[in-house]
Amino acid sequence: MDPILIGEFKDDLYEFNGYDHVRYTARGLIENEEGKFGFLHIVGEDFFGERDHLETCGGGMEENELLSETISREIKEEMGFDTLSCEYVGTIIDTYNLINRVTVSSFFHCTVDTTRHQTHRTEEEQILIKEIVWLTAEEALDWLDNRCEHKVDKLVQRRDAMALRYYLNNFRNK
Repeated sequence: MDPILIGEFKDDLYEFNGYDHVRYTARGLIENEEGKFGFLHIVGEDFFGERDHLETCGGGMEENELLSETISREIKEEMGFDTLSCEYVGTIIDTYNLINRVTVSSFFHCTVDTTRHQTHRTEEEQILIKEIVWLTAEEALDWLDNRCEHKVDKLVQRRDAMALRYYLNNFRNK
């Protein structure tokens, strides 16, 4: 898998205090058999403040884990679905000033088996993940672009909107 840089974002919403670590993550543009994309609806409050946004499924790599293994594990944990297929789409690098972090997010387009569903969420995920929302690409982009009430909503959703647009423009129906 040769890296493809989709884009970069600098956090312009929280005060900059330098970066002290880099986190490598795998994130999924999850598509069901109806051609709808699944997002986690995150609602609640944490160290970023209030949240009410859609977010792609995903998380950090564990030791000795490949990115393709990371995304399949995260889909199972957070959404409860078995992964049928995954294709690397590209990478977005973004920063989070509040937690002094640079994040390198590798995005995958994944199809899942929605007939079986059993999550294994962490305690924090159980609190923050309200539901899985299935939307057409157009509905998803409308939400990601226009429903950003809180700072963290904007940080997360602009990243995920960029990844979805890139996938639609470069991979879908090709």
